Order: sequence, then structure tokens, then C-alpha cells
Amino acid sequence: MFSCSKNSNKKTLFISHPKSTTGINFSNTLSYTEELNPYTYRNFYNGGGVGIGDFNNDSLPDLFFTGNLVSNKLYLNKGNFKFEDITEASGLESSGIWSTGVSIVDINADGLLDIYVCKSGPPGGSRRNNELFINNGDLTFSEMSKEYGLDNEGLSTHAAFFDYDNDGDLDCYLLNNTIKSIGIGFDLVKDIRNIADENGNKLLRNDNNFFVDVSNQAGIYTSKIGFGLGVTVGDINLDGWSDMFISNDFFEKDYLYINNKDGTFSESLEDYMNEISMGSMGADMADINNDGYSEIFVTEMLPKRHDRRVSKAVFDSWDKYQFSLNQGYYHQFNRNVLQLNNQDGSFSDISRITGLDATDWSWGALIFDMNNDGYKDIFVANGIYKDLLDQDYVNFLANPSIVSNIIKSEKEPIKTLIDMIPTEPLSNFAFKNMGNLSFENSTKEFGLDIPTYSNGSAYGDLDNDGDLDLIINNVNMHANIYENKSDKNWISFSFDSKSKNKFGIGTKVFIYYRGTLQYQELSPMRGFQSSVDYRLYFGLDSIRLVDSVKIVWPYQKHLILKNLISNKHYFVEEPLETTKNEEKKRDNKSLLKRSDIVIDYEHVENNFVDFDRERLLYKMNSNEGPCLCNADFNMDGLEDIFIGGAKGQSAVLYFQNNDGSFSIENEIFELDKNSEDVDCLVGDYNGDGLLDLFVASGGSEFSIFSPELMDRVYFNLGEGEFKKSVESLTTIKKFVSTSTISANDFDNDGDLDVFLGTRLNSSSYGTTTKSYMLENDGKGIFTDITQNIASGLLKMGMVTDSEFVDINNDNKKELVVVGEWMPVKVYEFSNDVFVDISDDLGLDKSNGLYNALKIVDVNNDSFKDIVLGNYGLNSSFEASIDKPLTLLVNDFDNNRKTEQIIGMYYGNDLYPIVQLKDLWMQIPILKKKYLKFENYKNKKLLELFSKEIIDKTEKKYVYNLASSILINNLGNQFTLEYLPFEAQLSPIYSILSDNLNNDDYDDIIIGGNITTVKPEFGINNGSFSLLLLGMKDSKFKSLNSKESGLFVKGEVRDIIKMKVNKRDNYIFAINNSRLKIFKNENDK
Repeated sequence: MFSCSKNSNKKTLFISHPKSTTGINFSNTLSYTEELNPYTYRNFYNGGGVGIGDFNNDSLPDLFFTGNLVSNKLYLNKGNFKFEDITEASGLESSGIWSTGVSIVDINADGLLDIYVCKSGPPGGSRRNNELFINNGDLTFSEMSKEYGLDNEGLSTHAAFFDYDNDGDLDCYLLNNTIKSIGIGFDLVKDIRNIADENGNKLLRNDNNFFVDVSNQAGIYTSKIGFGLGVTVGDINLDGWSDMFISNDFFEKDYLYINNKDGTFSESLEDYMNEISMGSMGADMADINNDGYSEIFVTEMLPKRHDRRVSKAVFDSWDKYQFSLNQGYYHQFNRNVLQLNNQDGSFSDISRITGLDATDWSWGALIFDMNNDGYKDIFVANGIYKDLLDQDYVNFLANPSIVSNIIKSEKEPIKTLIDMIPTEPLSNFAFKNMGNLSFENSTKEFGLDIPTYSNGSAYGDLDNDGDLDLIINNVNMHANIYENKSDKNWISFSFDSKSKNKFGIGTKVFIYYRGTLQYQELSPMRGFQSSVDYRLYFGLDSIRLVDSVKIVWPYQKHLILKNLISNKHYFVEEPLETTKNEEKKRDNKSLLKRSDIVIDYEHVENNFVDFDRERLLYKMNSNEGPCLCNADFNMDGLEDIFIGGAKGQSAVLYFQNNDGSFSIENEIFELDKNSEDVDCLVGDYNGDGLLDLFVASGGSEFSIFSPELMDRVYFNLGEGEFKKSVESLTTIKKFVSTSTISANDFDNDGDLDVFLGTRLNSSSYGTTTKSYMLENDGKGIFTDITQNIASGLLKMGMVTDSEFVDINNDNKKELVVVGEWMPVKVYEFSNDVFVDISDDLGLDKSNGLYNALKIVDVNNDSFKDIVLGNYGLNSSFEASIDKPLTLLVNDFDNNRKTEQIIGMYYGNDLYPIVQLKDLWMQIPILKKKYLKFENYKNKKLLELFSKEIIDKTEKKYVYNLASSILINNLGNQFTLEYLPFEAQLSPIYSILSDNLNNDDYDDIIIGGNITTVKPEFGINNGSFSLLLLGMKDSKFKSLNSKESGLFVKGEVRDIIKMKVNKRDNYIFAINNSRLKIFKNENDK
């Protein structure tokens, strides 16, 4: 499969051909001057693009490079990786003209590929208009942009040609990058994107080979904040019409234009995506999981290495992020995003779980099957010739006296200042798709680990051997020409259309073999400023025969081909007649459907910012509600529901009426509305036969002696009337945040005793809290007996959830507890005391960031298993047994305030992952020690302070971040197994078990998400709640929303099952939002 690399004896997938053998002598050389430099022209280092096209129809793809301060170049492919520079002879000489993107397109439908070149650079100068070079058929070109209406002058980045209105010709989206400078008075202005600007992006409709600006009538943003760096075209919803994704740099959000099929688009990004990149750059769109739907990958600038991340990345503060959000700029974060198409009109960013979130200053993004194994891989071209965001340099530049001295003393002060900016060539990235949405960094294995400053890139089969070669445009280095040496099987397609869209842009190909589907859509203009081969290549691994191929033309013509042999190119002509799609419609019946039940409740979270009090936190802890409890409180045979409120919002109790409507009662709870209700538990606590309520008070916004932290018991007086008990908890001196309540008659005296799990000490995240075991006297009066019978609870940790359950089938219930930075704990009641048996059950290193647990017998062996709702694997954190996520907790500067510093392993070393500026503000003494980022970037976590301080510091660990199942091995030990991939996309806060499909196994519904996370870590909002069907062998099958009917946006904090109108309903409580209710279609 592999060939030897020029630089190593080790075989690699790609080999690099030098200029001496290829004849390609192109280098995008950029030299700054006093007049032209990154300060006078913001996009100075954005680089050039690559265009691949067979310009003389000899079946050998030729290469076109755009240059900034150097001429564009056209190289004729002579075969065997030999090329001839025919730029001058072809009439394409362009010295002194700043070119950016290149689009290869047959604009006049004559069967010859033309070249459209976008122009940019500083204002002024000649030939600044974009240029269209019409192919004359003899390897010469004529510039005819004016004749076609494509001679736009501005700051163009790229152009995508496609048929947006399905009228048979190619239209154009012209991507521009505003000339405006970034700064005060311009950034984050509300609604400014709605104001048209003549230099903004444009949608140009092809009217008989003349392009007309229809941007306004088509619903396209053309404002002066369009910092466009990428345009990607494809049919993301498979409705037969092309949609567009636009990636914008700086503060402007990206755009997702959904085609309305009437000549207009709706910008719908916020409806489809929960989180996006901040400084979005290149992008690509393709199907990475072979489900027939395209994903979207967008590059940004987050460094991969720890030293670069802490010294060369700038993250928004919480306040700026919130301001940006309120001004309409959406959830943007400093990282790449890989948007997984959920097939239901939503995407989930899976960049972090796949390891694709950080590739440094990235430009080109390409998704294609590099090794022909049947899965599309991802290539990222990155690099910036000067590290413009180096924080020491930025701080140096912020010193006016130093800069003033340089300006006065130096002959060329601007050049002197730029000379001082650090520079470091970096390797590009290649990620091998391992299947099942798993990627592996295979840059070195693929032979692509040469340090460069790369921008545009494109792929094509330059030698017609069935694999895709790679071409990269570099700054101040010669272009890379990589030959692909894969020897796996393949199949490829190209098209001949009867329309003016001669090459069939927008044509879809679905190939089927051995139960596998692959899908591609022809859209050559992609990545960053580049155009790829017009032939669609599919890797087949060892497959020799493709069962069938479905080709869908843009104009609803379908063609089915059967039994195609591999390792062959197929040239397909468009059918003359429109044919119907023979594919059978899928059964859209789902297990759940939205209920018509109405409970008129909206949770309103109070506005409290934890970071103002504890700057080193990675997330807030003040948005843990609402909680739900349901029971027949008034004994009328109908279930009622209690909903806890946020601070400042009263809890409510809804009584169900005979017709399925609800009546509200909140008078008794109004008196306690200043508490934050985070958990509730129904039980007959005073033995009168009526169901009472125990409500937990939590949150992090209260002071240490706040009475609002006191938990509450409400006695049921009958007929729907409740009274708060003033006696029940009078002996409990508790002023910490409660998180969970569990009840059990552990002393067998006929009443319910209670466990109270606590999570937080006020303003001291990470410190150990005391949890409580409360004994009931039978009348609902509780006594704290923790010290006497459960001393292990006194310093258990930061508890989040609990449940009493019989683990070993001895007819006695154990207490199971989970929390943050702590292992799963199991306490057995033996000889009148609770004994910690966790280690005996194999749970000693089960530490996680757990939010929830649920007891379920997943394998029907009569032993209860434990489902764990953890932080998930789709975050900025990584943890393992050998390399745990680490938390240091101490008052490091002796100011009577607790600080918490998180550390994570990079390679084999443990580094702090908090921002240096936050450390300065929270622990000012560190500013003297780490005045420069250079001093901090390689500092290990345990070297931040003296050994004496570190030895006295409390250390907490996380070994597992995955939401999982603890399989109960006959009551002796537990075995940890991960929940499916889809369950790892966000933190899980609530778990409900039920047998929804009436088979032999219990199913699981999960909900979660958290948006109150610091911007440098990014929100965790990838879940829309999930139904997991129980299967044999303790496995679960994840259902998508079409199959389950379940689709819930927001931060789910509780889920309950409740009978309404004698039918099972599932109620989702969402932080700062309304309830969502679904009904079980099997329960009729």
C-alpha cells in the first residue's frame, strides 16, 4: 500500500516530489515593507489557493496556483508527475496583482474548464477587479470578466459556482472579506449585518451568461462585517437544492443559507447549530460516517501544543462572550468544529470527541478518502508566517513608550516591529477516519509532517492511478506536491450534463456494496481559496464489485447502475428523460411524539455569574435546576407534578384534572422562592398516609450562612393542601449547597430516613463538603446521625446524585453516590453503621465529573446495574487512569479565598490549563513570578508553587469522563462499559429508565448539556436528548430523532415519566426554558 518517503526509510502513504523533478517552481513569496505589511493590510498572510482542472481535456489534471506578490502560475500536466509552466504562453501572467481564491469552472458550457481568479490586497493599484479567463481550447485564455458581469472589485476571497435555482446554468456566490479594520466602534454592533454594503458578499444569478446581483432579493447578507474566508456548497438536507455554508473570520458569526427552492435563501445557522467556530477560516462539507448526509468541518486557530495554546491564543472573557451573544453574534469559540449532521435539521459539534478541534492557525480544510479504505479522512493546511497573536509580543506592543522609542530610533520602525514577531513553521494535519466517528492523527504515517506555512490546498488524481494526490500552496516556501501511493481498490465518476451546467456540478452519487453506503456530491470549489478535481473518487478497500450506484442529477433525474467493477473510471451522461426516484420511502413511525399536554411553566434562571466570585472555575454551578417530582398528591387517582424554581422564582405544584389539564398551586412555595430548588423527593415522611415533599436547596450564589441554603419539608395536609414544616430540620446545621435527596428506612423502624448529598461550599469550589444521614423519628422530625453511623460521609466529596438500591440481592439496600472529582461510592449498612465497600467492588479509580446516576438491570440477570451520567467525551478535557485530569485546591496566597487550578496531561507531562491572565487576577502574587507567557507556557502544574505549598494542597482527580454503565457482576464487582458514542456528546444531567418498546430490556432516556462554561473550554451543547434501546449483552442502541421522535434543545436538568389521560408521558425540565413533553406511541 505504501511507498518509501524521500526523507525516511519508513513507508508513508504520500511521497513529496521536489521541484527539481516536477518542474513546479511556485512559491508564494511574501516580503513585508514599511508600506505593505500585516499592519497596513490585515490579510497579508492569508496566502493563495490551488486549482485543479484538465484544461486541455487530455485526462491529466493540470495545476493553477494563485500568488499574492508573485504571479499566478499554470502548470500543464505532462504525466508521471512532470509539469510545464505555461503561464506566460497561456496569457495568465499576473505579476504585481494580489490574487486569492481560484475557481475552476466551465462558465460557458463549451466543455472546456475556465479559470476565475479572485483579487484582494490593499486598496489602490491596477487590475484589482476579479478576472475570468475563458479557455480558448488551445491552452490560451482570454480575460472576459466584464463581458460576464464578474469583474467585481473589492476584497474577494473565493467564488463558488453552482446552480442555486436549478434552472440549468451556473450561478455564483462571491465571498468577500471586508476592508474595515477591527476595533472599537465597529465590533459587535447589533443588527449591523442587516445593513447592505457595496463591498459585501454577493449572490450573482446567471442570466444568459451575464451575472446579475440578486443578493438582496435572495436573502443574502451583504454587510460590511462579512469577513468571509470560506464558502462551501452542498445539499445538506437532501431536498434537491443546494445550500451554502459561509465561514466568517473575527467576530461575525458564520452563515448557513438554506435554499427555499424559490430563488431565495433563509439564513438558518442558529436553527441548525448550537456552537460554531470564532475566527472561522476554511471549510468543507462531506459525509464522514457513510449515512448519506454531509457533515461540515470548519477550521480555526486553536493550537494543538500546550505551550502554543497558553501563549498564542486569545480567548474571550465571560463578559465579552455574553455581550457578543446578546448582540446577536451567537455561540462562537476558539476551535475547529466538525458539525455532525443529525438528519433532522440539527447538527452536533463533535470536534473535541474526535480530536479535530485544535490544528493551530488553520486554513485549508479538505475531507476526502486519502487511503481508499472507504472512509473519508480530513486534511488541514495550517501555518502563519508570523505569530501575530503571540501574547508576549502583544503585551510588548501595548507598551506605548517602547513602541515610541522604536519609531523614533529605527529607520524602518514597522519592519523592525514585525521582525520581532516570533515565527515557527508547523506541520499540517492528516486525520485518518477509523470508522464509527473515530479519527486518528496520522500526519506522520501519511508522510505529511513537513513543517510549512500552508494556506490553500486541493486534491486530484494527477497520475490517474485511482488515488487522490495532494497539492498545497505555501507562504515563503515552494508548493508541496504529494503523490498518493495507496494500492487499495477504488471507483470514480465524472459527468456530462445536457444543461449549461456541463460538468454536472451538484450531482450526487450514492454507491452501495455489502450493506455499506457511500455518498458524495460534486462541488469542486471548497476548502480554502481552492478547487479540486472534477472527478468523484470513492475508496473501496478490498471491494471488487459495487452492487449498485444511484446518480442524482441536480434537476431530479435519477440513474441506477448495477454491478460496477472497481478500479475503473465511469464517465456518465445525463439521461434525456426525467426519471422517478425508485427508492422506497422509509417508515417514519417513531416511539415518541410531542404531546399535546399543556403545563404552562417556564423556568427562569436568575442572573448570577460564578466567575465574578471564583475566576478560575471552568464552569458555573448555579444553574442546576429545575427539578421534577410527580405523585398523586391529592389522592384523586391522577398524577400531579411539582416543579422546583430558580432563585427568585417560586416552585409550583400542578394538580391534574380529569381532562388532562392542570391547575396550579404555588402559594405555600412562594415564601421560599429565594432558594434554588435542585432536587425533590416524594414520600410519607410523617406517617399519616399522605405523600409529602422534601426539597433540596442548592446553587452557588449564596453566602456561607445564607438561610436560603436550608432544605425544606412540606407536609401534605390532604386535598391538595401543603404546609412547610418548621420542625423537621431545625437540628440540622447545614449551610452548604445540597444536590441530592434519597430516602430509605435503613433502620427498619417503619419510616423514611434520608440521605442529603451536598455539592458545594460557598465560594469554595473543589473543597470537600459534608453530606448527611438523617434519622426520621416517624413524625417527620429529622436528626443528623452522620457522625455516629456514617462517618464516611463527612468528607466524601462534591456529591451530585444518589440512590438506595440492593446491590447484592441480600434484601438490604446500599447507598450509591456519585459526584464531581470523586469515585462512585457504595455504602453498605452493616452492624448499624454505613461501611464504604466501594474499593471491594472495584470502584477505587472510577472518579469522574458525574452529574447523575440511574439504577437499571440492563442485562436481566436480577442484579442491579448503575448507569452513570458523566461529563462526556466531547469536551476540552481528557482523562485516563494513567493521565488523570487534576484539580489543585488551596488558598494559595493566604487571602482567605479558595483557589482551584485544573491541570491536564499533554503527552507525558501535567500542565495547568487555566489562563495566565486569570491566574494573575485571582492570585496576584503569581504575576511577579510569571510576568511573561514565555515563563508560564512550559511550567508544569506541580511546579507553579513551592513544594511546601503543593504538599499542603488538596488534590482531586478524574480518571473517567465517559458516561458509562457499571455492570454488576453478581453483587461482587462492577465492570465499567461506555455508553454509545451519541451519549458522549455532552454532560448528562438526568437519566430515566423505562421499557418503551415493550421488549425484554429496559431502555434509557438521557438529557443534559451545559452552556455556562468558560469560553476557552467552550459550551457542551451537542445533545438533543437521546433514547437508547436496551439490547442483549448489556448493550444499547442509539436512536436518532427520526426513529425515537425525541428532540429537545437546551440544558435538560430532569426527566420524569408521568401518566396523563391514562397515557405515558415523558416530561423534560430545561434550565431557563419551558417544559418539553412527549408521549409514548406504544402506550395506547
